[in-house]
Amino acid sequence: MFEKPVVMIDFETSGMTPEQGGRVTEVAALRIEGGEIVDRYVSLINCRVRIPYFITELTGITQSMVDHAPPVSEVMPELLEFIGSDVLAAHNASFDEKFLLAESDRLGLWPSYDGVICSVKLSRRVFPGLGSYSLGPLASSLGIRFKGSAHRAEADAEVASKLMLRIATELGERYGFNGIDPRLLQDVNKLTAAKVPAFLKQQSAGPLAEVVPAKTGKNVAANRAKVQRYRHYKGGIYELVCEATQESDLSPVIVYRSHDGSIWTRPKAVFFETLEINGVKVQRFTPIAE
Repeated sequence: MFEKPVVMIDFETSGMTPEQGGRVTEVAALRIEGGEIVDRYVSLINCRVRIPYFITELTGITQSMVDHAPPVSEVMPELLEFIGSDVLAAHNASFDEKFLLAESDRLGLWPSYDGVICSVKLSRRVFPGLGSYSLGPLASSLGIRFKGSAHRAEADAEVASKLMLRIATELGERYGFNGIDPRLLQDVNKLTAAKVPAFLKQQSAGPLAEVVPAKTGKNVAANRAKVQRYRHYKGGIYELVCEATQESDLSPVIVYRSHDGSIWTRPKAVFFETLEINGVKVQRFTPIAE
């Protein structure tokens, strides 16, 4: 999953933009480490602003709720401390980052997060062709369920976090990444959809420079003469190239080739592991009898 922490953030607001007088009314920030949510900061926010009726209808956040909430001067420093120097993510990140910077600036604060990932842009590139990339319909398309009410900060941030984890899993399965560096996703955000597959294939091939043939006493070329094919549990068919040793830590890896000729690697234990899918145990890669 993620090699470095990512903080997924979601604001509820009184308007569409700070420039038009919109202020924050609620925030949720969830820290993702590895493959799970490990910590969260959630609070209503009192900016001494009037809550329009349509906002209450949409979010369920009332005037009374924000009037009795902690002041923005208390929430924002706590929020920025929680985020720290981790990578920030949001679904439609330009919206949330704009409010984060505007409220920070009002208080003379400056965030120190390490760049931003937009999960809307990322989803368009990793899952092209879906009917909608709004959080609710997108989550439904991918089988991700809301545990709370949509358009409340914590529920939206939790679903967006699960979306990010789903994207990391998809990239691992599709391109052979053992872990996802958040900076890779920032780079993907900047590319057009057409350029993403080639870019990710190139990135996934990088570690091969550090792979050396395993010292098994066998001739690798001779082994390749008898090709063993494997079927991935999602249906793809791959050819085993060889077993090797990762030079950086001497761990065993499997080197394998996809139908388009691209070369991938996985730790040997991961290549041969058994997964549980919908209550059924399946092998990640199953040998095909020739």
